[in-house]
Amino acid sequence: MEAYRHGRYNLRDQLGHYVVRADAADRPCHHSCCAGERVHPKNLPVKINRQYLRKLSDQDLEIELGQYSRFIDTHEGGFLQIVAELDRRDESEKRAAARKQRAKERRQGRESEYQDEVYRQWLQAEAETNGYMLNKAGKAAGIDERSLFTGPQSRVAKYASRELRDYFDAHPRPTRVSWFGSAYARRAHYAGQRAGASGAA
Repeated sequence: MEAYRHGRYNLRDQLGHYVVRADAADRPCHHSCCAGERVHPKNLPVKINRQYLRKLSDQDLEIELGQYSRFIDTHEGGFLQIVAELDRRDESEKRAAARKQRAKERRQGRESEYQDEVYRQWLQAEAETNGYMLNKAGKAAGIDERSLFTGPQSRVAKYASRELRDYFDAHPRPTRVSWFGSAYARRAHYAGQRAGASGAA
């Protein structure tokens, strides 16, 4: 092997063959893959290393395709490898776009469900509190009572009526953390709500 690396076989082609420079251009390949029956045009191996193909940019891959299309009679395998790689990338892009679209639709669906839940609880709270959802400070500040369903607990403690705080004790507020957060975030959120409720009592 050292003789190959440092002797006259000092050029390594894309197949991993050690060859002299003349052998890499327009002469039959003497390795087992070709058995002296195929010609390697300069820098154009019959079989292309898959990792090499995957590292090429789209533009470079198109250039390779153009090169191999000129020698398709003797290099059909390499030509088909490039076509397969182009197809693989096309399918990968389509799958990525489909995943992105599905994720977007899931987010939109969850957001719609969340808004519906906020509205449902607001209607239920309005009925159970007979419309008394703000304390004097909330009314004086012109607070929108719906903001108390999704905002921070401190806002509830400052502006919510006794009736609304009692409602929240029985029906945890549909905040974004409770709806979209991780299990850990939801536990911490509910713990904070209980602490806030007990502190306001």
